[in-house]
Amino acid sequence: MPLKEDRTVRHTGGQVDELVMALIEAAYDKDTTVREILGTSLFELGKRQPHLVLSSCNSFLMKHAKLPQGHRVVLLSSMEKIITQTIGDIDRDFAVEIIKQASAELTQSKDVIPDWQSAASSVLVAIGMQHCNDVMSEMLDKFQPGVLPHYFVVQTLASLATANVFGMVPFIKACLGTMLPMLGMAKHDNMRWVFAKALASFCEAIIEYIANIEKAPDPNVTTDFFVTEMYAAWDLLFNVWLNSKESKLRSAIIDALGQMSYILMPSKLQDCLPKLLPAILSLYKKHHEPHLITQGLYMMLDAAIQSDPTVLESYLDSLLASLFPQICTVVDYSNHLAVKNHNEILRCFTVITKAFSSRLISFLLLKLDTGNERVRIGVLAVVRHLVNAAGASLDKKEDLILSGLKLVLNDQSNKVKKVLAQTIIAMSHHGYLELEGGQQMIEFIVRQCSLLPEGGKRPADPEYVSNESLRSMCDSVLNLLSTTVENIDRVLWPFLLELLLPEPNTESMSSLCLAVSNIATRKRQANDEDFLFDFNQQVNIPKPTEIFMRLIVLSGFPTNGRLRGVNVLKAIHSLGPVIHEKLPELWDNVLPKLTSRLEEMSSSGEYSQKTWEELVLKLLAKSLDQVDDETWTTKCGDDLCKHIPLYASMTEEKYFLFKCIGVVMRKSAKKESVNRYIDVVFANVKHSSPLEREGCAMAMGYGAASHLDVVLAKVDALGKLDAKRTSGFLNFFKDASGDGEEKVKATLMLCVGYITFNAPPELIESRLEASILAMVNHQLSHVKDQTVKQSLIRSVDQIGRSMHPDHLKKNTAFTHRNNLLQHMKNYVKNESITSLTSETRSLAIGTCATLIKLDPKLASSELQDLVKTLSASVIALPADPVSQSYEEHSEYEQLMEKSMSSLSEFFREVLIKDMTEDVLDLLFQQLYPWTKSTQEHERLRSMSLSYDILTLYMEKCNALGGSHFSKLGILLAHNVPRCSDPCVTIRQKAFDCIAILLRTSLKFEGKDPQSSDPFIDTLPSLKDKVQRVDANIMFSAINDLAKVLTKKIPPNQLTSFMDGIYEALVDPQVLSSSGSCVILNGVLKARGGELHSQVDKVLVALYTKLQEIQHSQTKTGTLRAIRTLASHHLLRVVTLLLDEPLPLSQNVVEIWHVIGQDQQLAAMVIDQLLEMIFRSLPYEEMGDGKGKEKPSRRAMQTPLAVTCALTELSKSEECEIPVMNCYPRLLAAMLINTASMVGSRPPRVDKDKKDDDRYKTTFLTGELKLLPSTVAVDGLKQIIAASRSERFLETLNKENVWALLTDSERFCDGFTLLARCMAESQPEFIPKLINNLNPVLSGLYHPQRAMAAAIFAELISQRCAGDMTLVDMLVNNLLGRLVDGDQLVRMLCIRGLGNIADAGATHVQKYCTMVLSAMMAGMDDKEDTDDIITLEAMSGLSKILAQVSESDIQAILINVALRIRPCFEKERTAVRATAFSLFGNLAAFGNGPSKEPFLEQIHTNMVSLLLHLNDSENEVKQACKQALRQLGPLVGSSRMNTMFQNHLLDGAFLHYGEFMNDLSKTIIEDLPEKLNYYVMGNVMFFKSVWSEIRSNAAIFVGFLLGNMPAEQCTHISKEHVCGALMQLLKDPEPEVRIRAAEAMSLLANI
Repeated sequence: MPLKEDRTVRHTGGQVDELVMALIEAAYDKDTTVREILGTSLFELGKRQPHLVLSSCNSFLMKHAKLPQGHRVVLLSSMEKIITQTIGDIDRDFAVEIIKQASAELTQSKDVIPDWQSAASSVLVAIGMQHCNDVMSEMLDKFQPGVLPHYFVVQTLASLATANVFGMVPFIKACLGTMLPMLGMAKHDNMRWVFAKALASFCEAIIEYIANIEKAPDPNVTTDFFVTEMYAAWDLLFNVWLNSKESKLRSAIIDALGQMSYILMPSKLQDCLPKLLPAILSLYKKHHEPHLITQGLYMMLDAAIQSDPTVLESYLDSLLASLFPQICTVVDYSNHLAVKNHNEILRCFTVITKAFSSRLISFLLLKLDTGNERVRIGVLAVVRHLVNAAGASLDKKEDLILSGLKLVLNDQSNKVKKVLAQTIIAMSHHGYLELEGGQQMIEFIVRQCSLLPEGGKRPADPEYVSNESLRSMCDSVLNLLSTTVENIDRVLWPFLLELLLPEPNTESMSSLCLAVSNIATRKRQANDEDFLFDFNQQVNIPKPTEIFMRLIVLSGFPTNGRLRGVNVLKAIHSLGPVIHEKLPELWDNVLPKLTSRLEEMSSSGEYSQKTWEELVLKLLAKSLDQVDDETWTTKCGDDLCKHIPLYASMTEEKYFLFKCIGVVMRKSAKKESVNRYIDVVFANVKHSSPLEREGCAMAMGYGAASHLDVVLAKVDALGKLDAKRTSGFLNFFKDASGDGEEKVKATLMLCVGYITFNAPPELIESRLEASILAMVNHQLSHVKDQTVKQSLIRSVDQIGRSMHPDHLKKNTAFTHRNNLLQHMKNYVKNESITSLTSETRSLAIGTCATLIKLDPKLASSELQDLVKTLSASVIALPADPVSQSYEEHSEYEQLMEKSMSSLSEFFREVLIKDMTEDVLDLLFQQLYPWTKSTQEHERLRSMSLSYDILTLYMEKCNALGGSHFSKLGILLAHNVPRCSDPCVTIRQKAFDCIAILLRTSLKFEGKDPQSSDPFIDTLPSLKDKVQRVDANIMFSAINDLAKVLTKKIPPNQLTSFMDGIYEALVDPQVLSSSGSCVILNGVLKARGGELHSQVDKVLVALYTKLQEIQHSQTKTGTLRAIRTLASHHLLRVVTLLLDEPLPLSQNVVEIWHVIGQDQQLAAMVIDQLLEMIFRSLPYEEMGDGKGKEKPSRRAMQTPLAVTCALTELSKSEECEIPVMNCYPRLLAAMLINTASMVGSRPPRVDKDKKDDDRYKTTFLTGELKLLPSTVAVDGLKQIIAASRSERFLETLNKENVWALLTDSERFCDGFTLLARCMAESQPEFIPKLINNLNPVLSGLYHPQRAMAAAIFAELISQRCAGDMTLVDMLVNNLLGRLVDGDQLVRMLCIRGLGNIADAGATHVQKYCTMVLSAMMAGMDDKEDTDDIITLEAMSGLSKILAQVSESDIQAILINVALRIRPCFEKERTAVRATAFSLFGNLAAFGNGPSKEPFLEQIHTNMVSLLLHLNDSENEVKQACKQALRQLGPLVGSSRMNTMFQNHLLDGAFLHYGEFMNDLSKTIIEDLPEKLNYYVMGNVMFFKSVWSEIRSNAAIFVGFLLGNMPAEQCTHISKEHVCGALMQLLKDPEPEVRIRAAEAMSLLANI
C-alpha cells in the first residue's frame, strides 16, 4: 500500500535540510563516480544526522512515486548503509516509519525489479538486526494465508533468517505455518525458487541456533519443533517442484532438501530415500553447474548415514554411477563453482567410505583396468583423497589398494603418472608403503626421475604434463620420502641399492644417490643394526663391487645426469662400510675433500674434465690398493666388463669405464685377467666414436705400464690380421661394433701410441724397433681415412715424446725422425687453406714440433720449406667459417685456436733447436708478408707468432758482449706500422715486440736484458695508452715511441731502419701509415743530421710517398715534415682560401691548421679577418621568392667564410697567444655574427662562379649547403675554446647554450646564459666586450640589438664583474631603448632594468624612481598581447622590491597590488606564478604605514592564493606556497603563519584537503571577523573558468562551514552559500560535482 502523505521530515531547522534534499535530488547523477560520491555524502551526513537524512530519503521516496528506479536504488542503498552504522540511534517509532516505507518500496510493483526491491529488502534486513519484531510484523502483514506474497517479501524473510538467527528462529514456525499452504499456489519458477531459498535459510538458521543453544534466548528449541512442517515442505518440494525444467530452481530445491535432511526424523528420511536419491542423481544430466546438487546430495547422504550406515546399500551402485564420471572430468580451476563441485564429490566419496569401504575400493580398482586416461586419473584422485581423509574407514584395505594400484605403474600417460605420484606420497604418510607392493611404488618414482625432455612444440592441452615437470616432481618426492616420512627406512633400505644397477635408472642417479646418501648417512651415524647386512641373504641387492664400480663410473662425468657428481660421491662415502670394511678409513678422508673440490670447481666456473678424471681414477687406484686383495680387484674388473652394456648409448660414461678397466689392469697381477679385459674392451668399443677410441687406447696404455708385452702382443696380432685381410680378431671386432674396417685401424693406431708412451722407459727402444714402428710405417703411406690419419698422427706424436731424452733418461738419435716429419708435412699440405673442419692440421703441426726436438738437426733448406708450409697452412685460413651457424662457428674457433697453438709451439722448438740470428731471420722472412696483410686476422696471427719467437730469442740467445744485433733496424721498422694498427691487440703485440727487440740489443751490448733503461722502461706505459679508443692518446704514445727509438737505434742500424720506414707510410692500414709518419717525423727531427749524405734520397722518398698517401692524418704529418718550405706563401693563400666554396673542403681545413701553427703569421691573418667581418654586410632581407610580402633573411658569403677561417685557424694550439691578444674583439665579432645568422638562410652563389667546378653541386639548389646559425655558433664555440677557459666552456656546454643560440625563438636566452658564464669565468674581458658591443645596441639590425640588450641585461645582474661605472652606462643605454620598435628588445630592456636589484643598494636607490616607472609602464604596454613584457615587468618588480625601502614603494604599493590582481587569473601559467610571487614580495612593505591597507589586500587575495595552492600547474602551486609563507606573519594569526611555514615547503607534497581542513579550523578561531568575507570570496570562484579552482572553492567552503561553531554561523549568509553549492551539483564537470557533494557532506550542523 502507498504511504500516507502526512509523514514529515525530521527537520533540524538549518540549511543542512536543504543540502540533504539537494543531494537526494541529485543522487542519480549521469556519472557513476559522481553517483557514488553523492551516495557517500548522504551516508556521511546520515552518520551525524541519521534522523534527518533517513526521514528526508523516506519522505522523498514517498512523495515522488514516479521517481526513476535508479534514483530510488541510490537512496535506498544510502539508507541501508546509514542504518547499519546508526542502528542504535534509531528509536522504534522512527524504525517503524522506515520499515513501512521500505516495505512499500518492496511491494509497490507487483513485478520483480531486482535492483530496486533488493535495495529495499536490504534496508529491512539492516533495521531488522535491532528491530526484528517490527520488521517481522510488517512482513507478516504482507505474508497472509491464502495470498501469494511478493517475491521479495519471501527473499527478505530468508535474508533476515541468515543475518539475525536468534531474532528470526522464534518466527520460523509461524512463517512455516503460513508458508506451507502457499507453496501449492506458487506456479512460477521464481516464486518457487525464493520459497526454496527461504526454506534452506530457515533450516540453516535452525541448525545454527541449535549448534549455539547455550547462547540462544530459548534453550528448549530442538529440531523436533519443526519436523512436521519441514516434512510437509519436503513432500511438496520433492514430489512436485523438483520436476521443474528450470535448472536454477532445481538447484535451489536440492539445496533446501539437503538442509532439511538434518531436521527430518531419520525414519522419515529413510522412507524418502528410494525416490529421493534417484531423482537427485537424474538431475546431473540436466545441469551445467551441478555444485548445488552435489552439495545437497552430500548433506542428504551425511544425514542418512548418521542414523544407519547401511541405509544407502541399495543405492550405492547408482550413486557411484553418477558421481564417478564427474570426478573423471577435467576440472577448470579458473571456475570456482567447478572446483567446489569437485570437492563436494570427494566429500560424498568420503561419506560412502564410512559404510561401504570394501565395495567402493573394489569399484575404484576395477575402473583402473580401462584404457580411458580420465577414468584412471579420477580413480587415483579419489584414492588419494580417501587415503588422506577416510582414516579408520580404510583399515585393512591398504593391501587391496596397493595391489590395485599396480595396474597403473606402467601407464604411459604423464597425467596419470603425476596423480599416481601424488597418491604414493599420500600413502607414504599413512604407512601403506611398508606393506607388500610398497617397493614397487618406490621403483615407479625412481623411473620417473629418469625421464628425458621431450622434443618439439608443447601441445595446446592446458593439462599437459611435460616430462621435465613430472621428473622434477618425482625428484622432490624421492627426496621427501628419504628425509621426512616416518619409518620409511624399513621400505627404502637396502631396497634402493637394488635400483642403482638397472640401465633405465641411469638418468635418475642424481636423485637416487641423494636418497641413498640421506638414508645411509642417517643409519651409519645412528649405528643402526640393519645398516650392515649380508649380501648373500639379500640376493636381489647388487654385490659391493658392483655398487662401487657403478658409482665410480658415474662419478667420472659429474656434470652429466643433471649434475649428479656431488650426490654420487656422497652416496659412495655413505656406503663405505657396506662396500668393504677397509675403505671407510680412506674414503672418510678423501671423499669429503673430493666433493668440496667438485663443488668449488663447479661454482667458480673453472671445472676441468681432464683434471677431474685424474682425481677419480686416483681414487679408484687408491681404493684398490687399500683393499689389497687380488680377488677383490678381479671382481671389480669383471663387474666393469659386465656393466659395459649399461652405457651402450652413453659414450662419455663408456669412455671412462674403459679407463677404469685400464686402471684395474695396471693393478692386476693375473695375465689371464688382463687378456680377458683387453678382449672385452676391443669387443665393445665403438670404433667410430672418437671418445670411445680414446678410452680404449688409454686403457691399453694403462695396462702396458704393467703388462707391456701382453698388451703389445695382442695389438700386434690384430694389426697383422688386418694386413693379411683374413678373418680373425679384427673382423670379429669390426662386426661386433658395427664399425668399418678403417675405424678399427684408427683405434689400433691410437693404442700403439699410448702403449709406447706408457711403456717402461727401459723397454721402449727395443720394442720400437722390433714391432711398434713396423705397425705404424705400414699405415703412414697408404692412409686415406681422416680418422685413421689423425690416430696415426697422435701415435707418431706419442712415439716422438717417448723418444725424447727427458723421457728415456738418456741421449739418443732417432734415425726415423726425418721420415716421420716428411709424412707430417705432407699431411699438412694436403689440408685445405680455405676451410678448417678437423684437427688433422693442428695435430700434424704439433707432431712436427715434437719431432723437431729430436736429433739430428734439420738442414736449412728443409727447415725453410717446412716453416713456410706450416705457416701458410694456418695463417692464411679465413677468420670465420663460410657457414653462419653458431655451432659451426664455435667449432671453427676451437680448431683455429688449436692450430695456432701448435704452430707457435713448432716455431719455439725450431728456435730452441738452433738459437741463431740466421734462424731468427729465416722465421721472420716467412712471417713479414703476413704482418702487413690487409686481413686483420692474418696480421694478428703473424704478430702473435712474432712475439712468441722474439720472447724466446731474448731469453735463450747466446749474445756476446760488445757485439751488435744486426737485424735490429729492419725488425724495428717492420714492427713500427703495427704499433698503430686498427686492432688494439696487434698494437699491444707490436709494442711488446719492440720492447723485446730493444732488450735483446742490450743483451748484445753485454747488459742484462731486464736491467733498467730509462727509454725502454717507458714502453709498458705507452702500451697501455695505445689500447684506448682515443686516437689522440694513441698517437701521443707513438710520438713517445719515436723519442725512444731515436735514442736506442744504433748509428749502424739507422739507414736500414729508414729504408724500412718509407714503405710503412703506404701501409694498407691508414692508422698504421699515420703512426709510421709520426715515428718518421720524430726520427728526422732528432737524427736527421746524421743523414746528410742521404738528404736527396730522403726528400725524393717523402715526395714520392706523399703522392700515394690517401689518409688525411698521414698527409698532415708529411706536410709538417716540409712545412718550412711552404711558409713563405701563406699570406697569399688567405685570399684564395676565403674564395673557396663553403663548407670548406678537408684540404683547405688542413692548410688553415698548418697556418695556425705559426704564431706570428696567425696574428697577422686574424687582424685581417676581423676587419673584414666588421665591415661586411651580415645578411640581406628579401621576400621568399614567391610573391609573398613576409620577409626572410639570407646570410652573406663573406662573414660566413671569415667565420669558417677563424674557426679552423683557432683550433691550432699554437694559435692560443694570437687569439688571446685580440680575444674581446674576436668574441664580439662572433657574437654579432651569431645574432645575425639566427634564422638566416644560406647565401646564394654568385653567378660569375657558375662555371667553377667547385660550385657545380651548389648550383643544383642555388644555395650553399650549410646552416649559417650552426656555422656561427661553431665559430663562437671554437673562439671561446681557444681562450683556454675550461670552466667557461664547460658551463656553456652544461647549460646547453649552443642549442639555444641556434633557436630563433630562444636565442636571447642563450646570450643571457653566455653573459652570466662569462662574468663568472672571464670577468677581466667584460669592459672591452662592452666597448665593442655598445654601438650594436643602437645599430640597424634588430637581432644584433636584441643580442646586445640580452647581454647588457645579464651583465647588470652580474654587476659588470665589479665595475659599477659600466653598470651606470648600461642602465642609461637600456633606458634609452625602452622605445625600441622591436617588442623583444623592449622586453630585454625591462629585464635589464629589473636586474638593477642585483647591482646593490646604492644603484637601486639611484635608479629606483626611473626603474619603478619603467616597470609600471611595462605592465601597461598595449602591444604586449603575449604578456611577455608584463611578465618581465612583474619579475623585475619582485627583484626591485627586495632592495627598496618602504618609503620608496609606499606611494605605489596599493597600486601595484591592484595592478597585479587581474594577473592571478590569467591563462598563461608563468604570468599567474609571477603575479603570486610578486604579491608575496610586497609583504616586505606591509608592516609600516601601509599596514592596514595592505592587510586588506592580503585578505582580498587570500582566497585566490589558497585556491591556486592546488592549481593544475606546479609552477603556480610553488609560487602560492612561497607567497603564503611571506604573507603569513602579516595575516594576523600566529597559528596560520605556523601552518604556512611548516607545511608549505618548496618541493614537498601537500595533501590539500587535509591542509585546508586544518587551516579552516584555524581561520574560524583566529579570524572570525573575516569568515563571511572568505566564504563569499570562495563563492565568487564557483564561476571560475578552471574546474580545479571551482572544485577547490567548493571544498574550502565546506571546510569553513563544516568546522564553524553554530554561534558563528549566524554571520554567514548560509542561504546564499548553500544555494551556490547546490548549483555546483549541476556543474558540467564531474570533478566539481564530486567536490560540491563532499563539501555538503561536511555541513551536517548547518
